[in-house]
Amino acid sequence: MDNPSPESSTTPLNLDGAAAAFADILEPKAAEATEEAQQTEAAATQEQPAPEATDAPDVEMVEIDVDGYKVALPKDKAEKLEAERLMQADYTKKTMAAAEERKAAQAQSQQALQERQAYAQNLSRMQAQLEGALAEQNQSVNWQQLLETDPQQYLQQKHLWEQRQAALQQTYAQQQHLASIHQAEQHQRFQSHLQAQQQELLAKLPEWKDESKAKAEKVALREYLLSQGYDAQSVSNVADAKAVLLARKAMLYDQMISKAQVATKKVATLPSKVERPGSGANPSLDKRSGAFQRLSKSGSVDDAAAVFATLL
Repeated sequence: MDNPSPESSTTPLNLDGAAAAFADILEPKAAEATEEAQQTEAAATQEQPAPEATDAPDVEMVEIDVDGYKVALPKDKAEKLEAERLMQADYTKKTMAAAEERKAAQAQSQQALQERQAYAQNLSRMQAQLEGALAEQNQSVNWQQLLETDPQQYLQQKHLWEQRQAALQQTYAQQQHLASIHQAEQHQRFQSHLQAQQQELLAKLPEWKDESKAKAEKVALREYLLSQGYDAQSVSNVADAKAVLLARKAMLYDQMISKAQVATKKVATLPSKVERPGSGANPSLDKRSGAFQRLSKSGSVDDAAAVFATLL
C-alpha cells in the first residue's frame, strides 16, 4: 500500500468519509476475489474429463414363467432356457410314450398268452373226443362185413372215420405249433434273464469287465465247483448271479485257508532257535509258538492272521 500523502494525513475523516474509504479498500479485493473464483471454475471445467460415450446397447429383458413365478431374464438367456425346457419336455414325452408302449406290449403279450392257454385246453378236449370217437367206431363197426352187406353204409362210415382222423391230425399239428411258440418265448425270457444276471454280476464284480480276468476266474470257479461234487451239467446251467457270487466267495475263502495252511507248514519245518545259557526265554517266540499251535488246531483265517502278525 502507498504511503498516505501529507494532505490526507492532516485532513480529519468524518463518518461518510470513513465509509467511502472502507469502500475503496474493499471493492478492489472483492473484484479480485470474484475474478480469482472465475479463473478457478474455468480451470476446473477444463481439467474435468468429458464423460465417455458408451456404445453398449441396452439389454432386452423378457418375462418368463418358472414354476408358476414370473421371472425377468435377458432375452438370450430366456431363449436358451426355453429351448432346454422344450428338449426336456420332448424327452419326458418320449420316455412316457415308450413306457406306455412297453405296458401295452406286455398287456398284449399277456392277453395272447391267455388266449393260447385257452386254445390249448380246447385242443386237448378235442383230441380226447376225437380219439375216443375213433376208438369207439373201430370197435363197433365190422368193416369187412359192412362192406359186403351194406356198401353204402360202409362208405359213409369210412368217410366219417377219415374226417375224424384228419381233424385229429390237425389237432396234433396245432398242439405242436403252440408248443414251439411256448418254447421260443421261454428261450427269449431265459436270454433276458441271463442278460439281467450278467449286468448284476458286473455291478458286483467290476473287475470282471476285463474279459481275460473274468474268463480266468470262471474257469477256476468251474473247476472248484466240480471238485466240490457238482456235475458238469449243473455247473453249466448256473444262471443266477447270487449263486455265482456265493460260489466265488467260497472258492476264495478255501484258497485263503489253503495258503495259510501251507505257510504254517513251512514255518513249522524251520529249525528251532537254540537259546544260549543264561539268555532266558524269548517272549516273542513263546507268542509265536502259541499262535502256530492255535492255527494247527483250528485252521481259521483269524488264527492264520495272528501267525503272520507274529512274523512281522
